Amino acid sequence: MLCSPRGFVAAVLVITAAACAPVVPEDPNTIEITKVGSYSYMRQSRDLAIVVDVEMARKRTEEAYFPLGIKIANKRLGQVIVDRETLVLVDENGRIYSMPGVVELERNYDKLVPDHKFQSQTGIMGDTLLTGFSYYQKADSRFFPQVQGGGRVIDSVKIRAHGYLEDMIYFPMPEGGIKGRMLRLRLDVYELEKPFEIVFPVQ
Repeated sequence: MLCSPRGFVAAVLVITAAACAPVVPEDPNTIEITKVGSYSYMRQSRDLAIVVDVEMARKRTEEAYFPLGIKIANKRLGQVIVDRETLVLVDENGRIYSMPGVVELERNYDKLVPDHKFQSQTGIMGDTLLTGFSYYQKADSRFFPQVQGGGRVIDSVKIRAHGYLEDMIYFPMPEGGIKGRMLRLRLDVYELEKPFEIVFPVQ
C-alpha cells in the first residue's frame, strides 16, 4: 500500500526530529565508579574504560589551573579520537570547562615542570586498568608538554581498538574551587551514542 503525500511528510518530520534531538548526558547520580588507587577512580563500559587520578589536583587547589592524570582505553570501537574539544570538565553546577591552550597555560601556570617530574617518578595511577588490558597498545599523547624540552604537542589522539591513552591534562579552576567537590570528566566523541562520563571527588 502506498503512503499518501501527507503521511509521507509526517513520517519525514518524525525522523528528522528524532535525528536532531539533543543528546542528554547521563545523570551523575547514577554513574557507578570504582576506586582503583588512593586517588584514582575508574569507570568501564563495554566500549571504554577511563581512569582519573587526582593526586596532583589535590596539591594545586590554590592555582588558576589544575592537573588530572587520565587513562582512556578503547575496548572495541574501531577508533576514538580524543582532542581538546571532545574531553571537558563539568562541575557540580553543570558548568563546562574546556582545556586551555598550551601557550595560555604556560603563561599563567608555573607548575608544569614539577608536575611532569612528579608524574615521571610516580606514573599515573590506575594500574588495574593496564592489568586487565596489558596487551593494549599505547597511543602517542602529549596535550601539555613541560616547558623545558617537553617536545611537540600531540593533542588529537587516535585510540584504535585495543589501544589506550595516558596523559596529564589541565583545566581552569572551577568557580568555588575543587577541594571537596564532585567533578565529572566528559568524553563526547562521534563514535559514542552519548557522552561518556566519570564522576570523581577531589578530597
